[in-house]
Amino acid sequence: MLLGTVLRSHAGGYLVFEREQNAVYFCTARGRIKKDGMSILTGDRVELDEITPEQETAVISARLDRHSLLSRPPVANVDQVIIVQAVHQPEWNHLLCDRYIVHFHLELPSAQPVIAFNKCDLASSERLTALRSIYEPLGYFVTFVSAKTGEGLENLVKIMSGKTSVMAGQSGVGKSSLLNALLPEWNLATGVMENDTGVGRHTTTASELFNLASIEKRLNLPVGDSWVADTPGFNILELNHPAPPEVVWHFPEILELAHDCKFLNCLHLVEQGCNVLANLEKISPERFESYSAIVDEALIEYRTRKESSQKIETTVKAVGGKGNARQVPKLSGKYRNISRRKGKQQVSRLDLDDEDADNADADASEDQVADANATASSEEGLAD
Repeated sequence: MLLGTVLRSHAGGYLVFEREQNAVYFCTARGRIKKDGMSILTGDRVELDEITPEQETAVISARLDRHSLLSRPPVANVDQVIIVQAVHQPEWNHLLCDRYIVHFHLELPSAQPVIAFNKCDLASSERLTALRSIYEPLGYFVTFVSAKTGEGLENLVKIMSGKTSVMAGQSGVGKSSLLNALLPEWNLATGVMENDTGVGRHTTTASELFNLASIEKRLNLPVGDSWVADTPGFNILELNHPAPPEVVWHFPEILELAHDCKFLNCLHLVEQGCNVLANLEKISPERFESYSAIVDEALIEYRTRKESSQKIETTVKAVGGKGNARQVPKLSGKYRNISRRKGKQQVSRLDLDDEDADNADADASEDQVADANATASSEEGLAD
């Protein structure tokens, strides 16, 4: 029995790296795993059986427990997320950047995201200093890189050393280009910017995990057991939303001021006397604009879920017929009246002899037939 790491889902199977033999196998999952509804994702640790080195195939017999899981992008056992943003081409969008930060706070609360600003060769030093001044005071790790010139790549490798990292960001920011600069042997597909829209084309279609071992010799940098996942870009509509009052927990500079707010569950948007609104000069204008927009999105999401919910409590039932139905409490057997039919069926026979009992049975049967005929007539009348 050998252990492997799932690199990606591929054509009905899985590509799995096995460290002991330093080999990659094309694997299928044992039927029991599928029957139990157990998912296997990029980054999962799995047990391999029926290994055939000549054909480079194996069977996944079990999946080990995960220590973390991202649902979007779907990657397991992640240690940190590197949010890749372009300074230019496409132009940096503060709202989208902050939405990614909030999303990954929700997905991976134990890790602080890293913000990697790519294409720094296109920006002035003043622009880069301004970006750093927004996020570094908040505790986020900020690094500047350029896939084109190689600037900052060594620092990026140090950040990823000994960890499983995920590169995430919208299409066109250069995630695959950065990986090509780090791992040129993979020759990943890269897209061309749409000049008219400033939006990148999707070039990565599935999450895939890469080992950084080759960097150690080429850049003379120790990387240890390091992995990085390239992921498809996704838009702002696919990001997770916190509950409206909880958005503030993802903005540390606003949360610090909110502790002294006199209003309970204050959203810190329009309330007069709110301590946050009284100290807006202490907050980056871009960050407060992002906060306001994300609260509005969270409110819309909350209302949509509330209005679309069709859940009916099990303690109530619908009565009144189609068009006039209303919900009334269900009564337990202890408090419900016995129906007429059941009452007739429960006629006491303790004082009856056999002949009387037979007569009672016949009478009850006649009553049941009469009730059934009456019910059928009533239903026909309603139908008419």
